[in-house]
Amino acid sequence: MVPMDATIISYPDTAVSNLLSLTAQRSKYMLPFAGKFRVVDFIVGNAREVDARTIIYSNVNDDLAQYVALHEVDEHKITVVVNEFNSIDFCYRLIRDSDSAYFIIYNGDNPGIIHFAHLIERFVKMKKPAALFKMHFGGKARMAHRILVSNKKALLATLRLALKHEHVSPNIFEMIINMMVNEGLPKLEFSCMYWPLSTVVDYYNYNYEVINNPEFSKRIFDGHIHSKIKLYRYSMLGPFANVVQSFLSDSCYINGEIVNSIIFPGVEIAEGAVIRDSIILPYNKIGSKARIMRTIIDEHTVQPYDEAPLTIGNGCKIGTTEEGMKNSTYPRVLYNSITLIGKDCSIPDAITVGGSCYISPGKTKADFEKRKYIYNGTSV
Repeated sequence: MVPMDATIISYPDTAVSNLLSLTAQRSKYMLPFAGKFRVVDFIVGNAREVDARTIIYSNVNDDLAQYVALHEVDEHKITVVVNEFNSIDFCYRLIRDSDSAYFIIYNGDNPGIIHFAHLIERFVKMKKPAALFKMHFGGKARMAHRILVSNKKALLATLRLALKHEHVSPNIFEMIINMMVNEGLPKLEFSCMYWPLSTVVDYYNYNYEVINNPEFSKRIFDGHIHSKIKLYRYSMLGPFANVVQSFLSDSCYINGEIVNSIIFPGVEIAEGAVIRDSIILPYNKIGSKARIMRTIIDEHTVQPYDEAPLTIGNGCKIGTTEEGMKNSTYPRVLYNSITLIGKDCSIPDAITVGGSCYISPGKTKADFEKRKYIYNGTSV
């Protein structure tokens, strides 16, 4: 661990509606990612590597603070801020009272592996009050994804100016970055691993990219990132299990066929079920002889878990192998024939859900009493 006299400030994206149910009842920080983690685990892991102080701003009042506390980081090292997200005065006082020499501000509710010590080293050598680093990933630098590095004096001066002119913004950190850019900042590029989650299809593709790319998976699964999703036991394979080219996390029970799929912690898959090209988020229970193709099934949180109904009932058919389908209501975010089943759903036995369908969170047996077939590209 390399100590760094800096505070990392992670702020959230303001446009997350394109992820549909994946962010309907939680911040992107709490979104499960890469088979066993949540997005916030990446922030904590990156900060832990350099022993930096961390402030996580969120615009959603969910279980983020409780989850971060499970990492057992010293209280003075990590702070979660929710209620004061848009308060410039609160932010000013937070930075003024900090004893850090440098501040790093970035959109942290996208997962990434970022070497912050390298950024600070480059910044210090420049002998400038602030600098803007554009992320270089996927073969090119992305202006939309940037990191501000500033000394304390320059950052406080910008905040005082914002207070003086009574500036308002839905995202104060984007405002701060733009104000400093307008004053003239040196702009540099740096390479990193970063996955901007903008649509449901992004989420689907990036999960597979992380799992299947040895360069990415080695960095993530070698102990750099730690998951705090609650686990109950080791994973177990039943007598009828058949797992092919798939990722299985801890605490799963598999007694069906899994092909080219990503299975998060606590998932149960019954005998005769077939899961292909799909992502099953934590604690879902899949019934016998269910068939799931090219589908994301959002997290199951209803307690007590052991008494919860099946997420996907016996004999259900979810998704399709056909290509090129789009959702009729959300064609720009739910396409490539991917189906999304929302958080805490319980779909009864023998229901058919087509390709590029969207089932919003919390749907139960009552929502399917008058329909046994959800047609391709439609939503419930």
